[in-house]
Amino acid sequence: MDSAVKPKTRVAFVLIDGIGDVSLPRLGYKTPLQAAKIPNLDAIASAGVNGLMDPVEVGLGCGSDTAHLSLLGYNPRIYYRGRGAFESMGAGLAMLPGDIAFKSNFATLDEKTGIVTSRRADRHFEEEGPILCAALDGMKLPSFPQYEVRVRYATEHRCGVVVKGPNLSGNISGTDPLKDNRLLLQATALDDTDEAKHTAAVVNELSKEISRILVSHPLNAKRAAEGKNIANVVLLRGCGIRIEVCCLSP
Repeated sequence: MDSAVKPKTRVAFVLIDGIGDVSLPRLGYKTPLQAAKIPNLDAIASAGVNGLMDPVEVGLGCGSDTAHLSLLGYNPRIYYRGRGAFESMGAGLAMLPGDIAFKSNFATLDEKTGIVTSRRADRHFEEEGPILCAALDGMKLPSFPQYEVRVRYATEHRCGVVVKGPNLSGNISGTDPLKDNRLLLQATALDDTDEAKHTAAVVNELSKEISRILVSHPLNAKRAAEGKNIANVVLLRGCGIRIEVCCLSP
């Protein structure tokens, strides 16, 4: 009798995030994917089964976070708690239950008017981004010394921001106006709990202190002298918490 143990079947799940797009007139109304030369992807597609699917529900255009949850078998209506945790943990920041996190952009703020003139200070920020993140990592909040702030560079103009401490709520709005030439927003509570109201106050001080540190950083003086956008604000959006979920079935 053959007692050899059969090797476990393994599956490689490859997801090319953001590959969908809109048709463009300059490409003859093709999408960038349709117009691109992609022999390797074509070979993979020709060897498999192709089709269209709605990750969450028919007609709902979802973001990467909710779509990925659904593709992995988790109902985003049950498990989704904001994008911030995905982005911050993806940048390498550890999170515990009770922490809050943000998907964040280095951006340019007109200090006189409070208007965000550019939501992306610079897409080519690979050298300066880590330096500015290091300057912010571990920063203190004068009115809320009980909180720990962690900041880690992600990619381009993006970084992850995590706040650790007691009585924090993920149910708050962010500071990102989502379009250029709009006022920097104040975080607000999205429910009537004391925790949400308190967290909004913590995050508004965090936004203010981040700008104070960035304005005086030598890198921004150098960028200004070179005629570049300065990175004097970090836009905080998609406040999220770490969630606990069941593991995938064997």
